[in-house]
Formats: sequence, C-alpha cells, structure tokens
Amino acid sequence: MPVTFDASLWPLLIIEYPPMQSDTEYEEGLARLSGFVQRREPYFSIIDTSHVGMPNSTQRQRQVEWDRTHEVLMRTWGRGTAFIVTSPFVRVAMSLYFHVRPLGTPYVIVADMGSALTWMVAQMERTGFTVEAERVRERLHARAQRAR
Repeated sequence: MPVTFDASLWPLLIIEYPPMQSDTEYEEGLARLSGFVQRREPYFSIIDTSHVGMPNSTQRQRQVEWDRTHEVLMRTWGRGTAFIVTSPFVRVAMSLYFHVRPLGTPYVIVADMGSALTWMVAQMERTGFTVEAERVRERLHARAQRAR
C-alpha cells in the first residue's frame, strides 16, 4: 500500500503511512515528500504512523539518506511536525533517532490525530499562521459535527 498525502489544508501536510510498503512504494513516498519540501515555502506536517510496522533495513537506510539530503530544506521551511505513534517500539526508535539526528524544527510525538491537530493548530498560531490555523480548526469542527 502506498503512503497517502493530504495537502488540502496546505501549508499543513498530513501524511499517513500504511501497515506495509514495498521498497518501491517507500521510494515513491519519499519522492512525493521531496516535492512538498522542495516547494521552498513554510509548511507544517502531521505524520501518522499509527498503523505502520517497523520499516525494513533498506527503507530505514533510505530514510536516513533522504533526511540528510533534505535537512537544510526541512530546517529552513518546516515550521512544526506532529508524529502520531502508537507503537512503543517505534516511539523508542524515533526518540533514539532524533537524539542522534535532531529534527531541527519543533515537533511532538502523540498517540492520536486529535492530539496532533490540537498541537498543530497551536503551533501554526505561534508562528503567525493564524488564518491557516483557523481553516484547520473549521475543518475539525465540521468533521466533528458530521460524526454526531
């Protein structure tokens, strides 16, 4: 299954990883992500790994290479990232990774989309993206109304 990207609330990008990906699908996801990062404009991201297993060694290595290649762009244009992580093992692995290779932008690791969106709206407001934050808030409110 391929990774999905939702840029309908840009500059907020929501990325959802599936339970399993082939190496080809993983590469395609990195290529799509590169396109967003290379826009050279401020962005925020929510990365949902709540359904994902541990990537294989090839995918982990490619992620490290991708991070190194895009590090300057992410530090320059990234305004905040919320990671949704439900696996204790993945949470520990991410914490170790960020200890060795700091992300360079504000981030949070949370357990669900609601917490990620709450943090993200506050982060958008803190960095001057108040109109965009309100758009995200309105979408959340509409989604909550439909769920009733």
